[in-house]
Amino acid sequence: MAQVWQPATLSRPQLEERRQFAEPSLREGTLSSAQLAELCGVGSSAVRKWRQRLRNQGSLEATVASGPLRRLTDADLAELIILLQAGPDPDQYPDQRWTCPRIRAVIGFRFDVWYHVDHLSRLLHAWGFTRQKPAKRAAEQDQDAVAAWIDTMVPELERTIEAGETLAFLDEVGFSLKPTVARTWAPCGQSPVLEAKTNWQKVSTIGAITTTGQFLQHTHQAAIKGPQVIAFLTHLLRHVTGKVTVLLDNASIHKTKALGAFVADETRLSVVYLPSYSPELNPIELVWAYVKQQMLANFCPRDVGTLKSRLFQAWQRVRYIHLPTRLLYGGDP
Repeated sequence: MAQVWQPATLSRPQLEERRQFAEPSLREGTLSSAQLAELCGVGSSAVRKWRQRLRNQGSLEATVASGPLRRLTDADLAELIILLQAGPDPDQYPDQRWTCPRIRAVIGFRFDVWYHVDHLSRLLHAWGFTRQKPAKRAAEQDQDAVAAWIDTMVPELERTIEAGETLAFLDEVGFSLKPTVARTWAPCGQSPVLEAKTNWQKVSTIGAITTTGQFLQHTHQAAIKGPQVIAFLTHLLRHVTGKVTVLLDNASIHKTKALGAFVADETRLSVVYLPSYSPELNPIELVWAYVKQQMLANFCPRDVGTLKSRLFQAWQRVRYIHLPTRLLYGGDP
């Protein structure tokens, strides 16, 4: 008789499936222990244990161990989650970081329960926490003003879109020969080395994304100033039909007399200023972050020409992926 290959180790579901296969024969007594052991590929002692388990439990189904008792009550855990969500005490931890040793100390001193630091990360995942990189927000930002702007302006902007008008979110950004360093796979203990230029020459880009899915940009080797903003708005009006409302920040180059006169002369164009220190309200920031973190990550250009060539590829990619500006204020994708 040919020998049938079997795995050296069975998984828990496979072990239970084998026991359930043997259970009817054990109940009916149609096979001897030796016959059933040979049929299932186990020893006679395993069959005897199955018989004993069937008599004691009435079934060969797997049982789930209850595990150790929780050391924090539901009330303790609810209080702890509120503490963690509020962030570290700034008087005690001015860097505002929750680390496992710090959380261990909070739990220990607050509830007299001392977890091992290595175990805390698993518990934090179970409690709904993950390690995250905080988003930056300017300390000068007036959050009440931001909330008021969203409450009053967003409904108005939505109405302009429904009326067929295009919104364009405009901003400027700088790119230099200094690489954006990102994580990469490498042999353990051998950190990769980026050979980058120490002379960080820069280029500046002014760009806009529209609610119709367009992305436009001008890249200059010098800093963006008032005349470049007007030139870009002219470029924008050439490529976008109908009325256009441009949303932009309060930078001085966006409030020059020449720009005001240009907007006044263009019947199709109007501008809306975002609240001060609120880049999160401008979705083109997502474009700049994508380009830096994806297209320029660990990229070490040897000169400005190489950098501009890479940026040209990045603009093509941005136009391909169509970043959705409708997601900014909670709209449907």
